[in-house]
Amino acid sequence: MRTPRQGPAHDTPGAGSWRAPHRQDRVWARASAVMPPLRSPATRGELMQIVKAVVAGVLAWLVADDLLGLGSAFLAPWTALLTVHATVYRSLTRGAQVVGATVLGVLVSYLVVEMAGYNAIALGAAMLVGMLAGLLRPIRNEGSTVATTALFVITAGQAEQAPMLVDRLSATGIGVAAGLVVNALLVAPLDDLSARQQIDSVCRRLGTLIGNMADEVGSRKDVDAQSWIEQSRQTDAALGRAWELVRHTREARFANPRRLPQDLGPSDYAALLLRLEEGIAQTRAIARTIDQAKGGHTGWSEQFCPRWLHALAVLGDQLEHPEEEARSQRPELESLVAELSSTDLSQDHWLAYGSLIDSTIHISDVVDDITASRRVSV
Repeated sequence: MRTPRQGPAHDTPGAGSWRAPHRQDRVWARASAVMPPLRSPATRGELMQIVKAVVAGVLAWLVADDLLGLGSAFLAPWTALLTVHATVYRSLTRGAQVVGATVLGVLVSYLVVEMAGYNAIALGAAMLVGMLAGLLRPIRNEGSTVATTALFVITAGQAEQAPMLVDRLSATGIGVAAGLVVNALLVAPLDDLSARQQIDSVCRRLGTLIGNMADEVGSRKDVDAQSWIEQSRQTDAALGRAWELVRHTREARFANPRRLPQDLGPSDYAALLLRLEEGIAQTRAIARTIDQAKGGHTGWSEQFCPRWLHALAVLGDQLEHPEEEARSQRPELESLVAELSSTDLSQDHWLAYGSLIDSTIHISDVVDDITASRRVSV
């Protein structure tokens, strides 16, 4: 369980509670800003993609040049590098676009040289047509591929050789095939760990915020509710990042041989994130209720405040430590409502108490759903 803070000594840096950052810490922070830590799943995934792109390029070159002896073998590794993406699905879709863009680049170079010959005008015209082709929906964002392919072919002095057309198209197909095969079979990226870690991080941030709110209100001193609201917005931003990773995970699971049936899937993660959205919204509602309470929170009833704060602190602790068994706070909150209903309270207190208890019951339901799911995945 959370240990409440014992007064301002824990709120204000003082002797023994703060130290200047060590020089080694500063150096490490600067190094991390330049190169992300290798322990990060995202960094390891990016490094693996780099290795796979290199392997795909070398494989494509060996097949096109050493095995088949194609005259335009350079197009094979070039296309392979463009085909390896973060997911198998994206490699398939972008691979199709790369094939279309490369074929178009070969055709543009051939037609331009046939009409204008080998000169700077032909080169400029081919690059212009290639970049404009990137506006077409089927190969959108691949205009640079069209232009670069045309540039390679023209500067290699092979654009007007019609018999080389089949070689170029074959090299392009080999590059795409190499990229797809390597990306699918050589540790196909899944990235579900990144999504899971981000969801856990959001849970911990929300739990910390809820626990701090309970501690500060329990101190019976003035509180900064606007700071809580700002922290809830920051938690919302972290939740947005989690949504991005879940969408990426959904894409990564398509045609992925590493996918395991028993793993939590994107639909399970999405359900957790929807519940977290509700929890953040209700936490923000509590902060606003406290901020707008007439007379402040220091005059709240002893019959209400300790029990409500205890339930709130338990909920924060459950989010921070989902592996620990804890009973639902809904029965406790419903019991509190029943007791307060027979108590003579002012209208202002009833409005504040009712709003706080209602939001906390919603948070309790959210926490019950989230902690149950997270215990299954631990």
